[in-house]
Amino acid sequence: METIREQLSAAQKKGRLVEIFRYGDTHHFLAGNVIAVDHKFLLLKRINPNGATDGAIVIRINTVSKVVAQSDYLKSLVAIIALARERHYVDVWHVEKLLSELDFSRHSILKATLKWAFKTDQVVSLGVHPGQTEETFTGFLALLKRQKLQLNNVDPTDLKARWQYKFAYAELNYVEVGSFKTYGVTAVLERYMSKDYH
Repeated sequence: METIREQLSAAQKKGRLVEIFRYGDTHHFLAGNVIAVDHKFLLLKRINPNGATDGAIVIRINTVSKVVAQSDYLKSLVAIIALARERHYVDVWHVEKLLSELDFSRHSILKATLKWAFKTDQVVSLGVHPGQTEETFTGFLALLKRQKLQLNNVDPTDLKARWQYKFAYAELNYVEVGSFKTYGVTAVLERYMSKDYH
C-alpha cells in the first residue's frame, strides 16, 4: 500500500486532480493539483467548487489523512473547470504566475513560499498547531527569520485591532497565499490600514 507521500508524488507526476483530507474529517478538505512535494510539506494549487483556482496552499504532510485520486466529485470538477476556462474565471488571481515565481532549489516548500510572500508583500493565512483545533491567522509578514516569523494579524471585524503573533516554522500546519481569502484581506488592508501594511 502506498504511503500518503507516495500518493502525493504520483499525483504530482501525473498532473491529476486529487482530494486531500486532513485530520480524518471532511471539515479539512481540499481539492486541486499537487505542484511539489518535499520531506515535510506539499504545495497544492487549490481548485474551489466553482472550478476557479483558489490559491496555493502549503500543507504539512503529516496532517494529511487521506488522498483520493478518483471520485465522482473530481470527475464533476473537471467539467466545472472547463466551464471556468470558457467563462474566463479559472485563474482570476494569477496563481499560475505565482507558482512560477517560487524557487525550491535552495529552500523547502514552506520557506520558499514564506520568502516569496514576504518579498512581494503578500497577505498569508496560517494554520497553526495543535491538530484539528488549529487556529487560523491571516495578515502580512512583518518579520521573517531563519526559524521564526512575525505576523501582523488582520481581523475584518475589528479594524482597530493590531495584534502581532510570533510563530516558529515548526508550529505551522499550512500556509495559504494567492486565494480569495488572502486577497479579500488585502483589500481591507489597503482601504483601511494602508499605513500599517506598506
